Amino acid sequence: MWRLSCQPTNHTMTPNRSTDETHCLYLKNAPHYLGELATPAHMVDYAIAAEEAGWDGVLLADALGSHNQSYIDPWITHASIASVTDELLLGSWVTPVPRRQPWQLASNLAVLDALSDGRVIFGAGFGAPWNYEVTGIGYDPGRLGEQYDESLEIIEALWQGEEVSFEGEHFSIDALELPITPVQEPRIPTFMGCWWPNKKPIQRAASYDGLMPYGPSFHGGEGVQGEQPTGTVEEETRAIVEYYRDEADGSGDILIPIDVPKAPDNYLDICRELDITWTLTTGAITNESHEQNLERIRDGPPS
Repeated sequence: MWRLSCQPTNHTMTPNRSTDETHCLYLKNAPHYLGELATPAHMVDYAIAAEEAGWDGVLLADALGSHNQSYIDPWITHASIASVTDELLLGSWVTPVPRRQPWQLASNLAVLDALSDGRVIFGAGFGAPWNYEVTGIGYDPGRLGEQYDESLEIIEALWQGEEVSFEGEHFSIDALELPITPVQEPRIPTFMGCWWPNKKPIQRAASYDGLMPYGPSFHGGEGVQGEQPTGTVEEETRAIVEYYRDEADGSGDILIPIDVPKAPDNYLDICRELDITWTLTTGAITNESHEQNLERIRDGPPS
């Protein structure tokens, strides 16, 4: 067998609205957020309302853990959403890649991209320690980081539609070819999640299509791996943008949540000043009532 060397190429998605901004809605697909409202059917209802109200996309989290840490599977839910929407972008915020088999993840996303006629966004990340501890995989950042990089290489290669053989430290493939490949070329747009001030995920993102950053200051506490705030929300955002743009030579998109607990009132204006054109609204959906959630979604994206 031979080891495939796949060099990522930058691919920037074009927003599907008439403006230069792309506004996404986080559907909070977890019982610990929504209680009994956290059902796949409700997620589909929220997505339909979002498209009708002019939102550009909906994102679902991807994690498994204890009762307070598990989320409804995003990709199966998105398959249902794809069947009842026409333009809405469908993505994850974010998928802990080392927790999944890369060939299965590549196949699932390729089928969803075909089903949705090219509307998938792949939010890739490392994930919190409990994603691995709860299943007995164990949280070893060094080993998981190697698996993460090998997985991305395998996924990218399989999406090219050719037979792939691969021999790595953690994965082995012998002449595998997917029956369905993505509609989008050269790949499904891949945004890398990161917790500031970790630099490695941002360096990795520079070779792909975008960044989904989060800073400890955004909620006023430490990150999932003990990251500490390095400044205010505005200061961390400016630092993230500067570092990423330097690493990516000015290319690539940044998707950032704009209604985080510690955000200043003018945070959307700050993001616009920094030319952050992908925004994520996280607080529109609560555990109050299904109808109230639909009403807030129907108010439309921020302006």
